[in-house]
Order: sequence, then structure tokens, then C-alpha cells
Amino acid sequence: MKRLLAVLALVVLPVLPAQAATTPDAYLNEVAGHLGDPGVWVDPGVSKLSSSEVAELNAAAKSAASPIRIAVIPAEKLKKSQYSRVLAWEGEEIADQLYDRVGVEGVYAVLVDASSESKGRGFHAVQRADHGPTYHVGDAVDEAVDCCAPDYDRMLERFIQRAQVIDKPWYIDVAPWAGGVAGLFGLWWGAVTFGARRARRQDEKAHLAVTQPMLNEEIIALSQQVSALPTTNEPQQAKLSKDVLDTVEKARHRLDAAKGDADIEAVTTLLGSARYGLVCIDAVRAGQPIPKPTAPCFFDPRHGPSAARVDWQPEGGSVREVDVCAACKRRDEAGEEAQIRTVTLWRNPKPYWEFGEEMAAYMDGYWSQGDGRRWWFPDEEARRAGDRMRSRWGSRRASARFGRWSSDVGSSVSSWSSSGSSNDDDDGGGWSSGGSSRRRHSSRTRSSGGGSSRRSSRRSGGSRGF
Repeated sequence: MKRLLAVLALVVLPVLPAQAATTPDAYLNEVAGHLGDPGVWVDPGVSKLSSSEVAELNAAAKSAASPIRIAVIPAEKLKKSQYSRVLAWEGEEIADQLYDRVGVEGVYAVLVDASSESKGRGFHAVQRADHGPTYHVGDAVDEAVDCCAPDYDRMLERFIQRAQVIDKPWYIDVAPWAGGVAGLFGLWWGAVTFGARRARRQDEKAHLAVTQPMLNEEIIALSQQVSALPTTNEPQQAKLSKDVLDTVEKARHRLDAAKGDADIEAVTTLLGSARYGLVCIDAVRAGQPIPKPTAPCFFDPRHGPSAARVDWQPEGGSVREVDVCAACKRRDEAGEEAQIRTVTLWRNPKPYWEFGEEMAAYMDGYWSQGDGRRWWFPDEEARRAGDRMRSRWGSRRASARFGRWSSDVGSSVSSWSSSGSSNDDDDGGGWSSGGSSRRRHSSRTRSSGGGSSRRSSRRSGGSRGF
């Protein structure tokens, strides 16, 4: 019987398939094994490219001026687990992971196949090199997606064409005419500044269109509330009443002349101060000490300063404490729904904090203490939306663009200097496929399936979902 089992084992075991890669890391090791030389490799599970298309793309990649390696792989193979919807890596890092395993400098691209962007479909590429020219890899990704997605064949064809074009710094060509650079720079600076200001004004004009009617209503309601206060000869109450009335009038005049977010923020800060003044009047009338300023009621700043805290959970978020007025606290204790300030845009009423950009100045003003300090606004997504908006405005400024350009120029100068010294030392170019180039990099790289001992400099790259 034992001899029979041994014979069966000898017969059966050799025909069993090799165990498939069960992790993204192991899978990319397999992919790297197919890309020891430049070219295109398509996972058998991807059906959107025919064998003839793959052959043509592979030939184009092999004959490119720059060493290009492209893998077309299913998103399912990169997921953290069988039941996860999240890929193990994101963006350019997917291409970098392939580079780490092949261990040779060059252009690496990964086309992740899926039915939609939300399921992981995207195109990611990076150029890693310490020597040689820089190629338009980032532009190549954008052009491939913009022109041809989701046609994989046309996308990869366009990418290969663009990714082998050298990104030669423009200043080398215009050096003989350096005398005109200052004038051109001045024109560029003025044009960029004008464009940035115009774009910001358009954004702020849209914000004003949303908030101005709301603030008009608030000023009218607050004026009526102040007018209904009983007259008194008590000096402290009379002064507080006058201060509140003056504050409301300042808000009215500022809103009438409003042109942007700074005016919206100033108006809501004034209205918050006026409502705090009303609380102070009530305290003096009741013979109590004047309370300290507190953040507005989170559910509706029109309710005035907060008096308590309650637990609140946004849709899809975690529970957190928020500041609320006394009336909202009572409603919470009674199990009633909060009275939330809603805003209607595109016929869709939502809580004001869900319009993070349009209402950013509104929230900033109400949560400002008027002396440079701010209370913490509890909705994280609203804060992020405002930060992204301000970051976008900042990135459009001429100084920011010039800073990015200066950084790119510095990298280009360094790469060209390194390329020149490398060419003096070697007969072939830094990107040649000959043995001397491979030997030069062998001291710090490993063979396919391993990983780079260190990453070479990032020259260019891009990542797009589609």
C-alpha cells in the first residue's frame, strides 16, 4: 500500500499547478519577473487588449529612446485582501513598487484594470534615475488619459510616444536672448497674478451669492430683536444695548459693500458679537455676572452663543461633542431632532457645514473670537474643504508657481550636470541598454523579483484615475 501511494505521489504532484500569488507583494514580484527588459506585459486576466495590440505596444516600448516598462494588471490582484476595496498602494507608488522589484532605472507604468475609477482603475507612471535626461512622464500620463481613456490600446500608444520625449529645460534654448528674460518674466508675473485674482474673485462672487441673502435675513431679524428690547435707565444695560445696535449697523454697512470672503467673514464675526451682547444684557438684567464668550451653537449660529455640549454623529462619521445653545440642549435631552441651519443649493437643502467652500467664510467669521483666536469647528470635512480652497488660491499665485518652477529648474540643472559628468566617464549614454550601464548600476540594485537597495531620484511622474 505504501509503495502504491508513493507511486501516485510521483504521478500526481508534478502536474499540480504552481501556487498562485496570494498577496499584492508576491504578485508584483511575479510581474517584475516578466519585465526584466523594457517592454509591455499584460496579465492574462485582462481582456481589453488583443494579442496583436500587445505585440505592437511591446515593440514600441522596446524601441523607445528611454527604457519603458509597462504592466497591465487587474485591480483585484492589488487589493489588500479578498474582501477589501482598497488597493495595497496608491498612485505613483504602484509604479514605484514595480521599479523596486525590477531594480533598473527607467520609466515604469502600471495600467490598473477595473470596471471604474472607484474600483481602482487608473494609470500610474514614474521615472526613476540618477543619471541621464528627464522625460515627460507626467505629461504622458495626462495626455494618455485625457485623449484616449478608457481605450487601453490608444492610451498606451500615446503614453509611449510622449514618455520618450526629453523634458529639456526651456532656459537652455533662450539663454542667448537672456536680455529679454526679465521683460518676459515681468509679463508672465503680471498675467499669472491677474489670472489668479480673477479666478479667486469668481469663486468669492459665487460664495457671496449664496451667503448675502442669508446674512440680510439675519441682520433684519437681529435688528428687530434689538429694537424689541425694553428701554432702561440702568447705565450698564443702556450701554450694552447701544453697543449691540452699533454692531448690527456695522454688519449691515459691511454687507452692503461686500465683495468677497473677507467681507462675509467680517459680517458674521460682527453678528456673533451682537448675539453675545444680547446674552450679556440678559445676564445683567437678571443680576448675574457677564458670561465669558463661547462658540456659537453648532447646529445654527443664529441661536447665539453655546451653553452646553451634546454628542453628535455626522452621516458616515464618528461621534463627537459639539457646542450647542440651551434650547438645542433641551431638545437633545427630549430626544428631538436638532434645528439645523440648512442651505439650499441646486434645489438640494443640506446642513450649512456640508457646503465647505461656499460657506467657509461664513463659518470662519462665526467661529472667530474677533481678536485673532478661533474656536474649533467640529466638522472635519468642512475644515478640509475650506483648506483645499485656500490652498488652491495660493497655488495659483505667481509666487507659488515661480517657486514650483524654480524647484523644477534646480532639479533639471542637477540632472544635466550629472549627465555630463557621467558621459565623460562612460562611452555610452546613461540610458543605454549595454552591459556597461548595467554594471554601473549593479552595485546598488538587485535583479528582477528583488528590490532596489535605494530608490533613484524621481524625475517625473503622474497618476490618474479614469
